[in-house]
Amino acid sequence: MQKHPRHRLARPYYLGPRSYFLTICTSQRRKLFHDQRLVELLVNELAQFRSQGFSIYAYCFMPDHCHVLAVAMTDTPDLAKAVRAFKDASAAHVRALGIRNLWQRDYYDHILRSGESFDAAAAYIFENPVRSGLASDAHDWPFSGSFVVDWKKLGNASATFVPQWKRPL
Repeated sequence: MQKHPRHRLARPYYLGPRSYFLTICTSQRRKLFHDQRLVELLVNELAQFRSQGFSIYAYCFMPDHCHVLAVAMTDTPDLAKAVRAFKDASAAHVRALGIRNLWQRDYYDHILRSGESFDAAAAYIFENPVRSGLASDAHDWPFSGSFVVDWKKLGNASATFVPQWKRPL
């Protein structure tokens, strides 16, 4: 059996005051996030990141994954613990809707570095439905938002953001 290479950094990188770009996919990339009721339930669970010490500056639920821009508010938040809590709680809640095995086991993360534009990362998240052909205007997509800013009033970021795992080698 082939073992997948480790893509997660050492644990200390996920502790403390950092900004994280996350992509969390559904199990088997099932297209589940088209139901308003389901996405509202997941957004409510996403709000629990705050109790783990994170602010959610941007999120977007696409049919088979979600993007999140999470920012640690203090020196002590633990990203792995926060993502695990979100995935566990949301999976438990959707079982009542008859959905089993909601999430893929793992997730993708990217720690924003000092030279990377925070606004560009947020714009990448909000523009995802447009790039995918699901909406002609990001503001029309019903499954995007922010718990911190009125994102529909933000201008377009001048810098371009590309997640690390989509960059050419």
